[in-house]
Amino acid sequence: MAKALIHDGTKSWWNGKVTTLCGLVFESGNSERLIFTGVSCPVCKAIKKAK
Repeated sequence: MAKALIHDGTKSWWNGKVTTLCGLVFESGNSERLIFTGVSCPVCKAIKKAK
């Protein structure tokens, strides 16, 4: 079984969509908020590091 990637992103207060740093968009209700976990998506990590 493949390991799930953990992304870094923001949630819209308007419609509940989550947009990750790497460009993925999750519709409202199709994502889970994880606190105190590390980002495992290599693209999200690179973008966050470049900021």
